[in-house]
Amino acid sequence: MGNPRAFEGKREATQFKAAGEEPLIAKIDLKVTETMKQELRAIPGWQAKLRDAIAQLIEAEQCKQM
Repeated sequence: MGNPRAFEGKREATQFKAAGEEPLIAKIDLKVTETMKQELRAIPGWQAKLRDAIAQLIEAEQCKQM
């Protein structure tokens, strides 16, 4: 079965770090075409750029609701 404490303390050390205070631990599944996936992954730093775009979308939507 293994040692349940084998990874204790290691999870925190391997979490992705965001520019803010919150760790990047949540995941979202999104369906895109295979072409879009390949083109997106060809962009250097695509993950950070996509997170920024999502944050901008959320901010814009929150401003509309006010």
